[in-house]
Amino acid sequence: MKRVFLIALLSIASFVAGATQQINDKVIFEGETWEITSFPIEYLQPEMKDAFTALLGERDFISTANYRGYIAYWYIKRGRLYLDRVEVPQSNGESKILSGKELKKVFRKYRSFGKIKAGWITGNIEVGYGIGQPDAANPHLPAFAKKEIWVLKKGKIVLRTTK
Repeated sequence: MKRVFLIALLSIASFVAGATQQINDKVIFEGETWEITSFPIEYLQPEMKDAFTALLGERDFISTANYRGYIAYWYIKRGRLYLDRVEVPQSNGESKILSGKELKKVFRKYRSFGKIKAGWITGNIEVGYGIGQPDAANPHLPAFAKKEIWVLKKGKIVLRTTK
């Protein structure tokens, strides 16, 4: 009985405490920096995800605000999502930047004219832009002035809807 009570108490406490807002990936779209709240690299096939994790190397700094241990930077060109670089924060306050040849080894399958197209993504990604009012019901979620859902098919935006 004590165990059931303890589990219930911990569950309630974790719900009340809420989750830490994650540092979002960034994407340049129409000349503006948007934030991606669903993380495209997390959708990689397992063998590529393992290779990406190995490329990140030993991470000596992982924050509760960045459980992934990296921030990916993207851009949209001709309606397609491309990976530009990956920043890996370090405990000394600096960051290791992965780009070019380093990333191309892992993403070989998705290289197109020297760029890394996010062709592994078919589905929805959520993005936000600007600063908005926090949602009282979900204060741990990012507050954006504008939120959209982008529907991608093999990395190409086929539909944009306002959330």
